[in-house]
Amino acid sequence: MDASHVFAAQLLDTLPEPEIAEIQRRQAHMSASLQKASSSLSALNEFSAVKWADLHPKFETHTKLIKELQSDLDHVFRKIRTIKAKLNLPNMDDGGEGDENENNSDEGDARVGTTEEQASDSLPSSHDPLAS
Repeated sequence: MDASHVFAAQLLDTLPEPEIAEIQRRQAHMSASLQKASSSLSALNEFSAVKWADLHPKFETHTKLIKELQSDLDHVFRKIRTIKAKLNLPNMDDGGEGDENENNSDEGDARVGTTEEQASDSLPSSHDPLAS
C-alpha cells in the first residue's frame, strides 16, 4: 500500500462508523442540491437566451427611435432659440426704432407667424412616433 491508502485507513479507524455514514449522507445530499441548482441555472440561461433573441431587435428599434426623437427635438429647440434671438433683436428695417415696433402687436404677431411657418417648413422629415 502507498502512503495515501495508509493515511485514509488510519483516518477511517479514528472515526466511528455512524459519523462516516452521516458525512457520506450529507455529501450525497449536497451533491443532489448542487445538481438541482445547476439544472435550474441551465434552464434559466436557455430561457434568457430565447427571450434576449426575441427582445433584442425590439430594443434596437426603440433605441434608434429615441435617437431620432432626440435629433428632432434638438433641431426644434435650435429653431426655437433662433426664433427667440430674432424676436429679441430690434427691427433694423424701420431705421432702428425697435421700441416703437415692440408696442405694435400686429406687426410682431405677423413676424412671429412668418417665422413659425419657416421653422415648421424647415423641420427634418423623420418617422412620426405618434403615427405608429
